[in-house]
Amino acid sequence: MARLAGLPASVVARARDVLTRLEDADRKNPASSLIDDLPLFQVAVRREEARKAGPSKVEEMLKGLDLDDMTPRQALDALYDLRKQLGKP
Repeated sequence: MARLAGLPASVVARARDVLTRLEDADRKNPASSLIDDLPLFQVAVRREEARKAGPSKVEEMLKGLDLDDMTPRQALDALYDLRKQLGKP
């Protein structure tokens, strides 16, 4: 259902993990596990913390591009430079 609603794959995967852990805990001892120990949007919180740290080098490079004045070849070269910054060959 969540996937049909358009939620990101990371959130859907985290929800499955939380559900599995809650079901396992409920079978063993329902009082031993609190839902706060398994935050559903833990991945999203980490992303928010990363945003607060400031823009990455790739984001800064993107902001510096003048896309309207680039030729297709310049745009392709810029994409390769950005990918290289991410550590991908």
